Amino acid sequence: MIEEMSKVQIIGPKGCLDECIKVLHAAAVLHIETIPAPADIESFLQKLPMEKEKMLQKETLEKGAERLRNLTHLLKEPGSFKTARIAPEEINGYLEEIKPLEGTVKSLRAEKDDLSEEIVSIGRYERLLHGFAPIVSRLGGLKNFDIVGLTVEKTREDIPGLIDSEIKKITGGNYQIYVKDLDEKDIGIVLAYERKYDSMVRYLLSGKSISEVRLPDEYSSLSLVEALKLMGRKKAAIPARVNEVERELQGISYEWYGKLAGLLKAIYDAIDEIGVIMYAAQSRFTFVIEGWVPVKMLELLKEKFKALFDDRVLVRELEIKDTEVDLIPVHIKNYGIFKPFEVFLSALPPPRYGSVDPTPYVAVFFPIFFGLIVGDIGYGAVIFLISLYLRRRFRGKETLSSIASVLSVSSVSAIIFGFLFGEFFGDLGTRFGLIHPVLFHRTEALKTTMVLTIGIGIGHVLLGIIIGIVNQLSRGRRKEAGAKIAYLTVIVSFLFILAVMFNFLPRDFLTPGVAALAVSFIVLTVLEGVLGPLEFLKALGNILSYVRIMAVGTASVVMATVANRIGGLSEDLIVGIIAAGVIHALNVVLSVLSPSIQSMRLHYVEFFSKFYEGGGRKYTPFKKR
Repeated sequence: MIEEMSKVQIIGPKGCLDECIKVLHAAAVLHIETIPAPADIESFLQKLPMEKEKMLQKETLEKGAERLRNLTHLLKEPGSFKTARIAPEEINGYLEEIKPLEGTVKSLRAEKDDLSEEIVSIGRYERLLHGFAPIVSRLGGLKNFDIVGLTVEKTREDIPGLIDSEIKKITGGNYQIYVKDLDEKDIGIVLAYERKYDSMVRYLLSGKSISEVRLPDEYSSLSLVEALKLMGRKKAAIPARVNEVERELQGISYEWYGKLAGLLKAIYDAIDEIGVIMYAAQSRFTFVIEGWVPVKMLELLKEKFKALFDDRVLVRELEIKDTEVDLIPVHIKNYGIFKPFEVFLSALPPPRYGSVDPTPYVAVFFPIFFGLIVGDIGYGAVIFLISLYLRRRFRGKETLSSIASVLSVSSVSAIIFGFLFGEFFGDLGTRFGLIHPVLFHRTEALKTTMVLTIGIGIGHVLLGIIIGIVNQLSRGRRKEAGAKIAYLTVIVSFLFILAVMFNFLPRDFLTPGVAALAVSFIVLTVLEGVLGPLEFLKALGNILSYVRIMAVGTASVVMATVANRIGGLSEDLIVGIIAAGVIHALNVVLSVLSPSIQSMRLHYVEFFSKFYEGGGRKYTPFKKR
């Protein structure tokens, strides 16, 4: 439900401002608004400027937050940690304490990165040296020769020949060249030549479309065998050192991550408290803060300020002007089983203040639609177990936890409807004589199922229109309410006429139905114009959309039955169980996704369109992180 809000003003001496902000921060109920700058320069109230000391403090805190973000980015988040509670006065002490830690962590991460890069580099050079070994053995090692490794794209296959020809001219034939395919894209070239030709060779290579792979300096004075041995020793030792560095970083993470997370939140809270000053106004001796508070919390806020400041700080309720109604922030508060279903509003702009919170209606109808579509005891039980796992897995993550709770409630509905339809993994239950339909079997009663879903659609759409009528009347919008009443009458009278034509109602209802349809149609056209009749046609389409409940549900039943029959056709019992299990597993996945999507669509498009008014402002109280 949408909580009733009060507009409040807090007035006190400037000396109490910082303490008042801390109280508001801890209370976490005031949605603070910016007090508009006065048009008249001589106005009683002026914008409250931020003192230089506060600006410097804010800048220092922001730099500290940047340091902490960088540090936590370098550390791997442990699987679980407890965020430390750090008081504002402890922030500077902690920032000094982590300075040595920052150096240690940066050093370890730099070493790890260097080691990772070196092991890749060693692997690359090892491949080149192993390939070059026959040539080097004839040249007496590497000591008197320079080695240059090159890579060339295979699209330039002419380059190795050109290099060979030019190097031969420079060195008089005193060189060796080794060419080898490295991968699908590149060719590797290794050149060995006497060092006295180095400048001329490099000048030659600098103008070619090639990439040089130089042997590191630490290997350049070694023989081939010594270079390969050193590379081998390093390659063997590096993983152990990398693991050691990772353990050190992990140990630091376990010890410090919770403290760093708590410190970062404390810094953000301190920055927020300084930022609130920008929302306030001042007179010569006082400050003024305005905002919105849920009516239920107003007295508690007043009592808190009374206890702390006595009469020095005044908390008073302001009259809400007509021009401010659309600016009132919307605070949606539901309890118990309704609470998780608020997640459906996250995909929409918040409803306007004074309109309708659809959460309770979604909490009732979404599980019903889901259950009607799945309608299987076995699938419902599997989905229920999945939802329990997800709730435990994502505990503390509000959105994902809410989705898991919605799935849990909906799976219970699926089990109930599965009992009524006599379905347990399709027709498996009836095959073994475990259960039988209480109402009907869906694949054998398609017409009945269709009539049922259309009936549900009629009820759901009409309920949406009625909710819209009540909402418009409660807000004093008589014309809009009258248009919706005419809209409702048009639909109901048309349905009465259809019921008479198909012999569901006596003929006596035909004349009143036609008369009501004609009158309400005229009234609707007068109040809504040409769009009125179009809305009527749209409503009929909305009602027919509920047939998707029958269609998607029947498809799920058929798929489950096919899985059982494929499993039964196999001569090998184990193979049959595996084949049926794979299809059932796929159907379970579809039974989570498709019913959820279809049920959400029926609410968003067919139901909400009859009363939902978006465009509201979300209630965001000033509270600690």
